[in-house]
Amino acid sequence: MYIKFFKSSFFVQYLLIGIIGVVLWLPAFLHPPQMPPPDGPVLLYSLLYDLLRESPLLATVLGFFLVCGETYFFSLILNKNELTLKNSSLSALVFLVLMSLLPGQLTLTPTTIALLFILLVLHHLLIIYSKPEHFDRVFAAGFFTALASFFYIPVLFWFGFVIVSFLIFRSGAWREWIASTIGLLTPFIYLSVFYLWNDELVLRAREYPDFFRRVLFYPNPFHSDFWITEGVVILLTIWGIVKLWRSSMEKTVELRAKFNLFIWILVFTILSFAFARSLAVYHPALTTPALAMIITYVLTSLKKTRAVEIILLILFILLLINNHVIYPFYFS
Repeated sequence: MYIKFFKSSFFVQYLLIGIIGVVLWLPAFLHPPQMPPPDGPVLLYSLLYDLLRESPLLATVLGFFLVCGETYFFSLILNKNELTLKNSSLSALVFLVLMSLLPGQLTLTPTTIALLFILLVLHHLLIIYSKPEHFDRVFAAGFFTALASFFYIPVLFWFGFVIVSFLIFRSGAWREWIASTIGLLTPFIYLSVFYLWNDELVLRAREYPDFFRRVLFYPNPFHSDFWITEGVVILLTIWGIVKLWRSSMEKTVELRAKFNLFIWILVFTILSFAFARSLAVYHPALTTPALAMIITYVLTSLKKTRAVEIILLILFILLLINNHVIYPFYFS
């Protein structure tokens, strides 16, 4: 019943999605967690952390509104590229729920901020499929990848995601490769000038190789609540990938390419996880666009939804228990 309700896109649907978000984030509003401290050469996040670390409630409120903005933007991306039912709000609901899975996510985190730039990268890459040699879009993809790394350094590996998109979209124009590389380097040129002006260039430049020499090798950072909620999400995702693969021949070449691009988000999240280090518990949030797209595709393609609605209802109850009951002990 409620899946059918969210297949439409009107003000009431988005209002209800916002209310669901408030319910999931309510414990964080009442008892705001601390922002995770910066790890690695992340100038912009370090500045933000210094401003907000003494105001956890403000950080939580900003984090919530950022997630809401990303939710709406993600829905627009899917609708504009016809990757879901036109004018459907279901993708927004799925995205918001996935971004609220764990108590640790209920504040402003490096991955939440980086995810906004990843969505911008995704938006520009999807546009260039139908507009080849759109060099401003290609430049923007590299540029936003670099900006994202100023908040969360492992996202720097996602420049490979931009390169893979050229291969998926069969774009062999060498000027696009050059434009994306210039876009990636541009923020670092400005950053180098800033450090040079403050006589810190050599010191700061050494932070990058020092950071990437240390790889994540320590015990499982995830609590049991992560595996309970993520287990349901993983099962839905596997189901969705199978359905996508089986129905791929029924889709146009353009849609197949765009769906494949989302799958590569999972690959680059896994590849960059080795450098998440102290922020490993926040890193899985980068999979949200891919997971939300896949799960939304499954839900919109179903003719009989009762069984899946029961599963989703159980997942939502688990989230409420997780966020309202386990939350007080999570940061104790």
